[in-house]
Amino acid sequence: MGNESSQALNSEQGLASIPTAQGGLSRLAIAHLKSAGVQVAPVLRRAGLTPEVIADPEERLSVRSQIALLDEAAIALQDDCLGFTLARDFDLREIGLLYYVMASSPTLGDALKRVARYSQITNEALVIRYREGNRLIISLSYSGVPRHSDKHQIEFFMFAAIRICRVLTGQNLVPQHFWISHHRSGANSEMARFVGTTVEFGADNDEFALNANARELPLIHADTHLNDLLLKYCEAALADRGVDTSQLRTRVENAISSVLPHGRVLVEDVARSLGMSERTLARMLSDEGLNFTEILQQLRRDLGGPRRK
Repeated sequence: MGNESSQALNSEQGLASIPTAQGGLSRLAIAHLKSAGVQVAPVLRRAGLTPEVIADPEERLSVRSQIALLDEAAIALQDDCLGFTLARDFDLREIGLLYYVMASSPTLGDALKRVARYSQITNEALVIRYREGNRLIISLSYSGVPRHSDKHQIEFFMFAAIRICRVLTGQNLVPQHFWISHHRSGANSEMARFVGTTVEFGADNDEFALNANARELPLIHADTHLNDLLLKYCEAALADRGVDTSQLRTRVENAISSVLPHGRVLVEDVARSLGMSERTLARMLSDEGLNFTEILQQLRRDLGGPRRK
């Protein structure tokens, strides 16, 4: 009986560690499929989702399911830039709570700090970092989901973020750089026109930078009283989620993915990027029955394998 209880507890903990999302992006993709006259049921089935889950706005989805759905929708629509397409055209209010928290903030810097803190309410895998200095830098990364498994979701987040900055300030902000870490073959002039500068694929990070003085830009719909109320709600929602999705294998895969395109991958470099020694990394991997070389080889196979068009 003790073993059964332990197994049940481990199973529940495993399920609890799977990062989830509110599914707004999945529902945007489904609406786009319907407007294009594409049959939705087969796409959902291939992504492991059901019409009932999509129809319920309160139902959260696993982030991996959302990534799979976007991949399948892109194939069905023959739109290899689906994330960009959705980010460019959707009603920003559909983001919900996070949009209103940003929009009611006093300045752009305040808005970006708040979305960095609260983004995991909407998507538990999404980690947004805000840095100030000579430039204002917004960087995105994943926790609990391998970065190399995704293309459309991260592109949606990146292009939607710069669009939101422009809408909230009423200014056509042009980034000093706009980097996306996965590769794309050939230039995409439509993306570059939208951003106002070159979109660099195969970069070390997923990030964009604005002029430092952009942080002081006032927002058109700033509302201190509303913002105070929403911040209290967000803090409560953040506490309710309370999910730790920092799985070691995924962290290692994401660290490898950032250096893999640039040549030889050294375990000491990966360990350093994770803030630990090579020996500590080896011990932690061993404790979980993992091996660095096997992770690296599997990742190379995943990245080099054929993809369905």
